[in-house]
Amino acid sequence: MHGRDNPRYTQRMIATRDLQPWIISTGNTRSWLAWAAIGALLGFGCQRVQEDGPGFDADGGQFFVDTAGEIVIDVPYFDLPIESKVAPDSAEIAAPIKESCGNKIDDDLDGYIDEEGCYPAPNLRADTQWTDLGIVELTNTKGPAPTRIYTAPAKNAGMAIVATELVNAGELHAYLWAETLTSPSGVEVITPGAWATSFNRAFLGTGYTTVQIGMAPQISVVAGPWKVGVTRATDTPLKYSGTPVPGWIHLGAIARPEIPSNARAVLDLDVFCVGGVPMPCDKLAKSPQWKQIINKVNAIWKPANVELGTIDMVDLGGEEGTKFKALDEVGSNADSNELTQVYMAAAKLRPKSARPTLVLVSSLNDKGIPVAAGLSQLAGVTGMVGSRVNGMAVAFNEQDWAKAVALGPDANYAGEVWGLVIAHEIGHFLGLWHTDEGNGQLHDQIDDTPQCGKKVDVLTAEECPVQAKYLMFWQPKGVTLTAGQAKVVRYNPALRP
Repeated sequence: MHGRDNPRYTQRMIATRDLQPWIISTGNTRSWLAWAAIGALLGFGCQRVQEDGPGFDADGGQFFVDTAGEIVIDVPYFDLPIESKVAPDSAEIAAPIKESCGNKIDDDLDGYIDEEGCYPAPNLRADTQWTDLGIVELTNTKGPAPTRIYTAPAKNAGMAIVATELVNAGELHAYLWAETLTSPSGVEVITPGAWATSFNRAFLGTGYTTVQIGMAPQISVVAGPWKVGVTRATDTPLKYSGTPVPGWIHLGAIARPEIPSNARAVLDLDVFCVGGVPMPCDKLAKSPQWKQIINKVNAIWKPANVELGTIDMVDLGGEEGTKFKALDEVGSNADSNELTQVYMAAAKLRPKSARPTLVLVSSLNDKGIPVAAGLSQLAGVTGMVGSRVNGMAVAFNEQDWAKAVALGPDANYAGEVWGLVIAHEIGHFLGLWHTDEGNGQLHDQIDDTPQCGKKVDVLTAEECPVQAKYLMFWQPKGVTLTAGQAKVVRYNPALRP
């Protein structure tokens, strides 16, 4: 029941002595005063309790499990003949109402719609749990986003809330983002209308969004009710203030216990060589170049006490491997987005995986224009195979790879090129923004990362030589991580002990 109040109540009288119980129906109140009088004469306590919660006897100082639809009076068995023990009328006992999936109605009157298993849960590790928050209807009017409550299970747990758009096949996806997030103590860590300056600034996604709780070290990640509101809109300006679009979204949350800062945190991966890029996976796994890449990633993340764990390497071949070897449509919000499609193709090979997906392709373009050396979901979550919230992609340019092979095993060219890119994308997946965005107008909200302070069309490493030494500068060239960044990534549920 998510711990929420239920309006359906029952009444019960409980004796303060250890005596044989006698049960009568409460569907009709005509007997209430009479039995209350009996209870008073016999010296027994009386109380009203809520159906879903335990009852408390003020006289006895004990909790009692509630029995719906019954009044329980503890009286001596010899005071009443056995024939007087009356069974409750089944017609007078209201059966508990269960949530019915798919009707978009709050059947059980708990304030949540189509929750508790109406939608598939992600694949979970043994140390993670999933909370289904049901579906939410959004309107086309501007104003506060409808909110739902997620009750965080523990202090400093790794937690993320996931919103997924519910659309019909073939429909364009709108843009989703978290408009508000309020902590159990009432602090707005995402403030409506002030997205860019909010401490827990969350990522805008097409058809989905994720909200990692604790995307700045200033935020106290505590147990208790966190209130989240999500907006759905057609436009995608940086101010995240597009035209609202009506529709339905599904909300859920994934969590795992705290990993102390002095303990190692591990990230497992499923790696897919798409169309044999940069070479078939069985050969890549044994190559000195891949070893250089893994060593580089681990060296960069060692100061944060984070390292790569189990890595499964899988070839994505056949027609899909040929089709998605070079991606040329990664910016669309339609189902034709090739980044989404390659994640879905990879999911067919690992449908039960609870690891993030890393796809290796030859290029990441949008209509012929190179987009990036790597792309990642910001504040990703694991186990949602086939979705972009579960994935990262890195481009292995064929000419650069040929150079890495030609330089031989003693050179560290592969590590310096792709190890750096993969480490940077892992940072995004674990909840880190760029320290400075490309136009210099947006910065992360982590208080110990330096800001360049310049607003230009394209911010370069030459203009910001100090900031460019950091791993999460928008053009990845440096390797430095801060203590604040190390704290933030430990709040991502993808990491395990």
